[in-house]
Formats: sequence, structure tokens, C-alpha cells
Amino acid sequence: MKNIISLIWVLSVCSYLNAQQITGVVYGASQETLPGAYIFWEGTQQATTTDADGKFSIETAKSGSRRLIATYVGYQNDTIDVPAGINHVDFVLNDGFVLGEAVIIARQRGNYLSRLTPIQTEVITTAGLLKMACCNLAESFENSASVTVGFADAVSGAKQIQMLGLSGIYTQMLSENVPTLRGLSSAFGWNYIPGPWLESIQVSKGTSSVINGYESTTGQINLEYKKPTHTETFFLNLFGAEDGRMEANITSATQVGRRLWTGLMLHGSTEPSEHDKNPHPHGDGFMDMPKTRQYNVYNRWMFEDAEKGIESRTDFKFMVDQRNGGQTSKAELLPGFERYQINIDNLNFSVSNKTGFAFGAKEGQSIGIITNFTHHEIDAVYGKKSYDGTQNTFYTNLLVSSYIGNTAHKYVVGGSFLYDNFDEKYSDAIASDDAYIPRQEVVPGAFAQYTYSYLESLIFILGLRGDYNSHYNRVLFTPRTNLKYNITDDFIFRASAGRGFRSPNVIIENIGYLASSKRLDIQSISNLDIEKAWNYGVNLTYYVPMPEDRALSFSLDYYRTDFQNQAIVDIESKVGEISIYNLSGKSYANAWQFDLNVTPFRRFDIYAAFRQSDTRITYGQNGDALKLVDKPLMHKYRGLINVSYATNFEKWKFDVTAQFNGKSRLPSSNGSINPKDLSPAYQMYFAQITKKTKRLDIYLGCENLLNFKQNDPIIGADDPFGTIFDASKIWGPLMGRKIYAGIRLTLGELK
Repeated sequence: MKNIISLIWVLSVCSYLNAQQITGVVYGASQETLPGAYIFWEGTQQATTTDADGKFSIETAKSGSRRLIATYVGYQNDTIDVPAGINHVDFVLNDGFVLGEAVIIARQRGNYLSRLTPIQTEVITTAGLLKMACCNLAESFENSASVTVGFADAVSGAKQIQMLGLSGIYTQMLSENVPTLRGLSSAFGWNYIPGPWLESIQVSKGTSSVINGYESTTGQINLEYKKPTHTETFFLNLFGAEDGRMEANITSATQVGRRLWTGLMLHGSTEPSEHDKNPHPHGDGFMDMPKTRQYNVYNRWMFEDAEKGIESRTDFKFMVDQRNGGQTSKAELLPGFERYQINIDNLNFSVSNKTGFAFGAKEGQSIGIITNFTHHEIDAVYGKKSYDGTQNTFYTNLLVSSYIGNTAHKYVVGGSFLYDNFDEKYSDAIASDDAYIPRQEVVPGAFAQYTYSYLESLIFILGLRGDYNSHYNRVLFTPRTNLKYNITDDFIFRASAGRGFRSPNVIIENIGYLASSKRLDIQSISNLDIEKAWNYGVNLTYYVPMPEDRALSFSLDYYRTDFQNQAIVDIESKVGEISIYNLSGKSYANAWQFDLNVTPFRRFDIYAAFRQSDTRITYGQNGDALKLVDKPLMHKYRGLINVSYATNFEKWKFDVTAQFNGKSRLPSSNGSINPKDLSPAYQMYFAQITKKTKRLDIYLGCENLLNFKQNDPIIGADDPFGTIFDASKIWGPLMGRKIYAGIRLTLGELK
């Protein structure tokens, strides 16, 4: 290992990174090309001119500027914000001359692997979020092979994700680098974040920075919302589907002072109809999806004083979500039995602030303070079982960022404080089980992270944090390291290794199991230890040099997660019972993935990916015979192909996606695990057409084109209070073909 590190170090000293080439075309208002137009990076002397065909090529700015400006005599100047990873932009210059500038956003890929980040990061852009309806966060990953989304059960509509072969609870969720969707919101939180509110999503694999805490094990998903300083004055999205779902989203922004901006985001959605389309003469008597109603409000305030180097953001969020499902009003009930009902109410409120102060003469020297308070309530009824939970969380993080000598040696040091207060109540009227489970955690911590950069071709990060957890009465040490090395200008190697911890919230994280007749071993919850695991990974990404208007890149990565302790939720070893205990043997996950991005010609993009997973856990405790088995309901592989085409000036956009989902082991019902009892492999197809005008987009799409569904997802549906009832064994889609349509209206210029 030392020899490998030494070799990488020597190679890095002998190499340098050529800047990425940005290509493009400059058009006039009548779509004619403009030869001799002047192109330059804002605030620099880096410039070029267009050739006889109006084409240009320019290196990325050495100063780090991302704003590219085009000028031409007799035309208005245009400025384009060029996001990282974009290598082609087009200008359209309007006739005449006006004071100020017209700002255009460069055409983006739907998703791409970031070329600059030291941690392997897949970026889902605004363009990617518009490829499908993306009503909420869960639906934003349908074009990603890294993240798999599925239903937790067949009655509540709760969704869950998987990443690197493990449940999404091992992936840290961040809202602009503030931890979110923790604890009680982890079960239904993927439905709480409207897609039209988002600007982009960054999916980082493997161990991440120690700055955001110790909870990340398999990676991080960071959400970037629309900023009131740089978004439309008014945006309206209306959505409707043939199943009766209706949704409205509004985002707005305005400047209320010389240095103060505010933004307001509103969401309302409802699904008021009963649907029972299972393959029986009259269905299985259960709603395929619950009737839902959700209201969501997000208010942002941003203060910026560039002269004093101060920036502050304050956010307020409020959400109410109601779900009513179970047996339909037409279901035939057994004599003397009441209707099996699902009633779930969620309420979430949070307020957060991020304030930064610049100091010193070098860019990047700053002090940052992050604070957040979250209150969440959930009241859930699953037939004869009920769960009530309340969570209050306070989080603060102080960071100081500066350099040791020159800018090649950067450090971040700081401290954090986390307070979690949970009150949970569980009741099972049939099993006569009642439990009150309070938990309080006080977690002060400190961290330090060092980053070495050499000519942008080598980035090495070493971080360490220590936290004291009052609930487990122990100090947790979290080391993490990341390496990015540019073997050549276009060939990038990344490696990572580190540790993660997590406090299990067993009931809410497995709430789908309440939709079964199984008895929950609630007495064992108090005996659970904190979860801990190591994660290791490597990635190779190659960007093939291509002619203008074309692009080709591919990536191969491998990640392994090894648990030292894990909260095992065993639904198989004992008939009719869900056992809960600490890991006694091995538990690991291996995940391989290959990604391919191709632009064979202008405005035509192809993204293809394939992932293979091997996830195993050990059942058994207290002298029992240990059994290392494939984790149930975990797909062995996932493939994805997305094809996108846009006509000139993106007046029409066409998107088609194909998903290929592998087999998964089905959980046992009789206590005898059969490794050959597998779900079938299946495919799903999505398509969307969008007509774009200057202010209005009209889109029409279809999900699950071939109408594939899991047959009989509810076992014992005719006797929901019987001993074999189970609605939690979900391996495929529950809803069939769905046609939808909507509009996006934009008023006001980008700020």
C-alpha cells in the first residue's frame, strides 16, 4: 500500500492538469451564426473569438470564474453561468444595445459525474429533474442507477431508497449541507420534498467529509434548492395524472433590500380516489395507494454583503401530510370483522440558519455557523397496530476554514452539537403489546480536516472527528480519507475509506412491517447498540477526447461496506415474529457500477449504467446457529438507459428511460430460508415529451409504459386480521401504467 501511495505521489508531481475545453456557437436573434464574436471569462483576460461558422473553444477560467460573456457589434451582450461539468454552451445575441446583461443558463445534461470533486459525485441537474414529472424527491432518482427507489409496503405509499446495496438509512441526507430526513421523517420524508423546488441533487458515494457528522456510511445526498438571489420571479407547475393525482407548486423570489432577498415556495397535492386494480375479478379489496393530501410551505431569506464578506440564509419550513388507506369502501368483509384501515398523519416544522464571514486576504478563508431546529410528529394506525412518535432535534456546527502557508494546504476545524429527543409509543391490540420508548441523545463533537491540492491534478483529504454520545455513553472516533488523482488530463482515479456510526430508530425505519400480522419484539429495542461500519471504495473515470458537439465518458467504481455492528431486523427466523438484535456475525455489501455518458451529436444525449450488488447479513444470536444469507428484497442488479433529444433551441424535448431490475430473494414465511426463492426480474419504461416556449412549458408523459405490476402484493388480503396477513413483501411496482400531463409557467427574468 505504501508503494502505491508513493507511486501516485511521484506521478502527481510529474503531471499537470490542462483546463477543460468549453465549446459552443454564437447565434444572432434570427438563428444565424456570428463569426468574429468576442468570448471571454468575466473578470479575466482569457478570451477567444468565433470562427467563420460562429464556433468557439475556450479553456475554463484559471481564476475559477464560471461566467462566460459573448459580445458582438450591434448586439446585446449575453452572459452564461457555466456549471461545473458542462462542456458546451450556445449564445443567442439579441439585436441592439441595452444597459445591463441578459443571463442565460447553459444547456445541461440530465446528470453527469463531476470532474472536479475529490469525492465521486453524480450531479442530477435541473434538466435531469425535468426529464420526468418528479413530483417529489423519491421520483427524482428514476434516471439514476446509483439510487434505487421502491415501496416499503403495499398500503401506506411510503417509499424507501437503496444505495451501494444497503437501505437509504445508511446514506446521510443533507439540505444544502444541513442534515435532514433523520429519525421520524426517514419513513415518509422522500415524499415531503417537491421536485420543482430543487435546483440540483448531488449524490456522493462512499465516505464523505467529517464536517457534517459521523452518520454517513455509504454516502451523502445533498439537495440544493432554488435560491431567491438567482431564480425566476415567479414559477408555477401544475400536474395531473389519470389516477386522479393533482399537484400545484409555486416558487417566487424578490429583492426586498439592497442586500436582502426572500423566496417563497408552496406545494399542495392530493390523490382523492380509491384504486384497486389487482388482477382479481374485483381487486383484492385494498387500495393500491392511499388517499393523500399534503401542504408544504418553504420561506427563504438571504442576506449578502460582498464588501464585508458576510452571507446569511434563514429558512422556515412547514409540512402537513395525511394518508388514508387500507380496505376500500367496496371490500367484502368477513362476518363480525371491521374494515382494515391505514391512517397516517405527519407534521414537520423546521427553522435553520447558515451564516458565513470571510476573513484574510485569500479566497476561501471563512468562519461558518450552521444552526437547525426540527420538530416532527407522526400518528400512524395500521389496522390493530398503532405508532405515535415525536422528535425534537437541535443541531449546530461551527467551521473555520483557512490555509497553512500557501493555498495548497487547506484546513477546516470546528465543533458541533446535536440534541435528539424521541418519544415513541407502540401498541398491538391483537398481541396485547404496549410500549413507551423514550430516547435522548446529547452529542458534542469536534473535527479537523486537512486538504492538500497540487495543480488540481492531486487532491488528498484526511479528516478525523470525535463525538461523545450520551445515550451510548461512549466516545466515537471517525477517521475518513479521500484521494483524487488525475492520471492524465482525462483519466481520473478516486479512492476513499472511512468509518460511520448511526443510532438505529428501528420502528419508524421499518414501519412497513407494521402492515403484517407479525408480532414485533419491542422489548429488545432497548438492548440495541449503536451501528458502526467501515466503507472502502475506488473509482476510475475517463473522458474520451471528442470533436465539438460530442462527448463520451465512462466510469467504473467498486464500494464495500463492512459492519462491525448492525441492528438486525429479522423477519424470517421465527414464524409470526419480527426479532430485533445486535449483529453476531458478518454483514457486508459489495456494489459494482459502470456508467456511460455519450453525446453522439449535438442535443442528443445517451446515459447508460449497470450496477451489481451482493448484500449479506447474519441471522442468529445468543448461541443460535448463525446463518449468513442474502439480504431479502435487495435487487441483485439494476440497469438503466436514458435517451434525450432536443430540437434546435430546445423547442421540443423528448426523453425515454428504460430500467432493468434484477431478481431479489424473497423473505421466508415458515422459518426455513430458501436461497432459490427469488422474485422475477422485470423492466420498466418511461417517456415524456415537452413543448417549450419562452415562458410556458407543456409536458405529457407516461410511467410504466408496459403496465408491469407485482401480482398479489398483499398476502392474506381476504383476512387482514388473520395470522398470515402481510403487505410488506414488496419487490416491484404497485401501480400500473400512468399517463400524466402538466405545465410549467415562468414569469420574470432570472435574477
